[in-house]
Amino acid sequence: MPRRNRQLPTVQLDLFRWSSPYSLDWPRLSAEVREKVTRLIAQMLSRHELGNLFSHSDGDHDDE
Repeated sequence: MPRRNRQLPTVQLDLFRWSSPYSLDWPRLSAEVREKVTRLIAQMLSRHELGNLFSHSDGDHDDE
């Protein structure tokens, strides 16, 4: 007996829903928290750029 290829119903998960009732207010964060976050983001971007320099040393550049 031939088998039918039936599509089962799927559920789309809402993975990126903002769960907080209020939005992030950067100026209201403490100076210590803003400084720490700024340093961590700068460090992350520096490491990303350093990785790009080594991975594209042959002159072929990617926009990522």
